[in-house]
Amino acid sequence: MEDTILSLEKAAMERWRNGDPWGFVEISAEDINYVDPGLTKPILGLDEYKAYMKQIEGQVHYQRSEFIDPNVVVVGEAAVLSYNYRSSVLSPEGAVTSQTPWNATEVYFRREDQWRIVHSHWSFIRHKLPESLEVPIPVELTPQEYAGISAELMALESAAMERWRKGDPWGFIELYAPQVTYFDTGTPQRLNGLEAMRTELEQREGKIHYDVMEFIAPRVQAHGDMAVLTYRFFSTQLNPNGSIASRTPWNCSEVYARMDGNWRIIHNHWSFIKGERI
Repeated sequence: MEDTILSLEKAAMERWRNGDPWGFVEISAEDINYVDPGLTKPILGLDEYKAYMKQIEGQVHYQRSEFIDPNVVVVGEAAVLSYNYRSSVLSPEGAVTSQTPWNATEVYFRREDQWRIVHSHWSFIRHKLPESLEVPIPVELTPQEYAGISAELMALESAAMERWRKGDPWGFIELYAPQVTYFDTGTPQRLNGLEAMRTELEQREGKIHYDVMEFIAPRVQAHGDMAVLTYRFFSTQLNPNGSIASRTPWNCSEVYARMDGNWRIIHNHWSFIKGERI
């Protein structure tokens, strides 16, 4: 199954680099959830995804496509594919004239004997926030209650985040599976495995502090023992007088797998909303 998923991705990418985005559309599910650096909110659903891809048709062209360390984790009839990607434009003589480095997360579910992408998250490697940003957010006027798997995952996520915002990253470490993989705004490549995550988060212990955390429109897509939790997130620091000192807007994708009756994170992708290449 790993080879099948990777071959689907590579075939769609080969069409993409030649100006044809419809390969990705053809392997995407009706409930596709799509994030990339050009968006201030996710694209939800195949119709919206098609309209977005129609705008891109014929505009993307490059000569070299590199999948760096692709990794596929299959859990029953669901899978997460992650890789670093490099797109290169070549001169007529074959010299590289420009390159774009990417983090890529693709979640596939097998439905009716076909693997389909249900979630796609792309970000530039080592990216930064733009100078200014306007992010549209939904405002719920009635209390929102989570149910089922959404309630289970949001309880885990919010508890870990409550520790994180006070400088304690170990709530997330306790949720990570041994084979966890990880992207964020500063990683030069995907981090692989629990020990790599321990080393990374040891450097951040005690250094991250903010006052307000906002999970914006969290969404769960589940299939068997795998579930992908996606949301936008605002981390906000306040001045002593209560005014906003800083606010950071994020995209987050968390892929959970149920192991021995417990949900564990097997892949994590964080990026700045509208993050720009460094």
